[in-house]
Amino acid sequence: PLLQTESDVKLDQLARRSKPWWKVPLCVFLCTSLWWFAAILVILEIKHVVAEVFPHPFALTALVQPSTAVFAWLLSQIVYRKRLPAPQLQKQEIAYLLVLGVIQGLEIGLTNKALEFLTVAARTMISSTGVLFMMATAWFWGLEPLGTLRIISGLTMILGGLFQGEDHDRDDGAVHWLGIIMQLTSMILSAQRWALAQFVLQHSPQGSGLANTAKLQLLARVLPVTGAVCLVLSLIFEQGAFTSGEL
Repeated sequence: PLLQTESDVKLDQLARRSKPWWKVPLCVFLCTSLWWFAAILVILEIKHVVAEVFPHPFALTALVQPSTAVFAWLLSQIVYRKRLPAPQLQKQEIAYLLVLGVIQGLEIGLTNKALEFLTVAARTMISSTGVLFMMATAWFWGLEPLGTLRIISGLTMILGGLFQGEDHDRDDGAVHWLGIIMQLTSMILSAQRWALAQFVLQHSPQGSGLANTAKLQLLARVLPVTGAVCLVLSLIFEQGAFTSGEL
């Protein structure tokens, strides 16, 4: 009885200290809005750089990703300075991170390359249909069910995005559709990367390296691989990107 009473008291105190119901939705809304705002600024800046300053999207991505990794590492050192070091990653966990980095490199590289052939409006509209790929991937890998209404909603969104994109650059249809194919391929890769990340993070055993490694720390390890993949793509498809005249 005494243990039960103490438990009830602790639960009551916890309930009193709990946050108001609206704080979590508000936090999610603000964080999502900030993310979208930052994403729009990044897209506009990449479009400007690729069109007028440095017309080599793969090379640009290869330069940006390692820089972002350094920033993520420095930020993790500040945020998690009091956190105990995570256990050393095992070979299988390292392989997971390598696969994530390769997929992400192809994904981001194709997304930036697509901006050579698509307007920002067309690219944004096509990207907004990525929910269909996410739902299909989640269903395929057994992460979430996929119902009829979800399929209809997803198909409607992706058709709307394609028709919206078709309104732009009608004078160069072949190039325009090349950009669409690149963007759709990037979205498929993004869905696979998301599914793999969810599987790895949710099914990692307690006490393992991945389970105890913070997201910023994982980002700092994955982004250099992403940059290396884009570097290879740049050396293959943009052979003059790293000449003295371009840099």
